[in-house]
Amino acid sequence: MSELENKGAENLTEVQETAKEKKKREKAEAKEKKAQQKREAIMAGGTQKKKKKKIGWIIALVLVVVIVGYSVVTSVIAKNTPMQVNTIEVTVGNIEETMSTSGTVSSEQSKTYYAPVGATISEMKIALGDEVAEGQQLVAFDTTELENRKAKAALDASATANSYRSSQYQSNKNESEYNEATIGLDELKILAEQQEQYVQGLKYQLEDETQREREKLQDWLGKLNQELETQNNKLAEQSDSDARKGIQEIIQNLNNSIRDTSNQLSDLSMSEDLRETQRIIDAEQKKLEDMKEEISKREGKESSSEAGIADPYSKQQQADTVQSAQITASEAAAELEKAQAGVVAEFPGIVTKIATVSTSKDATKGGGLLEGATVAEGTELFTIESNKQVKVGIEVTKYDLPKIEIGQKVDVTIAGKAYEGEVSKINKVAAANSQGTPVVGAEVHIKNPDEDIFLGVEAKLVIHTASAENVLTVPVEIVNADKQGEFCYVVENGVVTMRRITTGISSDSMIEVKEGLKEGDQILYDVTGMVTEGMKVMAVPMGGGMAGAATDAAASETGAAVETASEASGENTSEEGSSEAAGQEATTAETQTQTDGAADSGNE
Repeated sequence: MSELENKGAENLTEVQETAKEKKKREKAEAKEKKAQQKREAIMAGGTQKKKKKKIGWIIALVLVVVIVGYSVVTSVIAKNTPMQVNTIEVTVGNIEETMSTSGTVSSEQSKTYYAPVGATISEMKIALGDEVAEGQQLVAFDTTELENRKAKAALDASATANSYRSSQYQSNKNESEYNEATIGLDELKILAEQQEQYVQGLKYQLEDETQREREKLQDWLGKLNQELETQNNKLAEQSDSDARKGIQEIIQNLNNSIRDTSNQLSDLSMSEDLRETQRIIDAEQKKLEDMKEEISKREGKESSSEAGIADPYSKQQQADTVQSAQITASEAAAELEKAQAGVVAEFPGIVTKIATVSTSKDATKGGGLLEGATVAEGTELFTIESNKQVKVGIEVTKYDLPKIEIGQKVDVTIAGKAYEGEVSKINKVAAANSQGTPVVGAEVHIKNPDEDIFLGVEAKLVIHTASAENVLTVPVEIVNADKQGEFCYVVENGVVTMRRITTGISSDSMIEVKEGLKEGDQILYDVTGMVTEGMKVMAVPMGGGMAGAATDAAASETGAAVETASEASGENTSEEGSSEAAGQEATTAETQTQTDGAADSGNE
């Protein structure tokens, strides 16, 4: 035993030369110091006798020496004999990742019904919580007032239409008369102007002919007067009676001619040529007057009929008035039809809300809409939610959001009954939950709802987020992580080696390894934290008993050392009791120290 101790002391000196072992020893001493302080506190509180305190200190010191010695010995042995460690073999298998959560059952199809017309409710056929069928009439209305409104609107529309037709008829008639009056009127006016010019020309011609005839007669009259004067002079100079008689006859003829010529001058119109010309003028003048009379008549008709022709804007206004009256009549008829149909359920479901109207009888008692209540069009009546198309609303944190996708299979449990579901919607905006944490709302559609589903209850869900087949898998607990990423310890050729890995999906117990490992690799399964990188070990696949036997041997050896230290104390029964308590406390402290030290070593 002394040789082993000497060899251990030499190896201990070598170990202390390394910084890593020195750091571990310093941490172990710090843990031991804490444990010693705790033991001192226990020893001080256990008894007030100075002797017992002294014995307790001695026992504690002996235990510390023994345990430290044992640690040194086991460390020396470990450096010469590989430690047996449990390992897990990397295998190929299938893995499925799931996410468990809960949510509230609600309807995917919900509709709030409003009053289709302003009327009085004659019959209310539902109550809160009632189950209704598609096509079922839920509310009936009193239609008396609406029937009267429809009849009046129909009469107003008919009267407006008749007035419009009458106005259009009169306008069309005036337009026809206007067209008759104006067609050829301009040409007639031109002809009248031409006729007037023609008549005026004839008049000018008559005047010219009359003037020429007058001048001719006047010239002839002048010649006759001159000849008469000559004959009178001859008569005065003639003394012969026969000659005088001949001259007198000439004078008489001249006087007759002068008289006829004068008469002709007095009435030139008596000339046959002039009279013919005048007749032509009279006839053409009559034509002109007839033309002017026709023009005047047409202009009068044009003026009167034009005033009665409706302009396009007036026609459109009248047409709009007719259309408006028809729309009013149609609306009245439609309102009556809606009221006669009442309010009908569009889909099967449950009445989840009934509105309250202040005009309802006993509405203040919470009865909601009752028979006899008068509602305006658009007044909220009630809400129906389908129990055939249902969903579960859930909240997803930022950590789970990348895992879920629309279409994923979901196992839904409602009131202990299982249903099939799938993710049907994922909101694109987050909202704060009751704790103020931003979450994203999502919906799960239930594929096979039945009558056992109740709206508003809680549902438990297991979302199948991902799966992989024929992939490398290892237990979740053997994967470590640091700032650089994930890793695990692999036993290669009897040496512990850290291996950086890339993981994929994981189940509750297994995780997929995408890179860094291969099938058959032995992964260290170290639960004590006493194994470090670079240590020589003997791999014992999980299921063998070698690693367990080694652990039991170490525990027996530790117990024997404690027992020997207790016997060496040589104290009485009461003192032994104190020593055992101190020994147990020391053992507990030392075990904790070793565990902490191993954890620190693993982190390093």
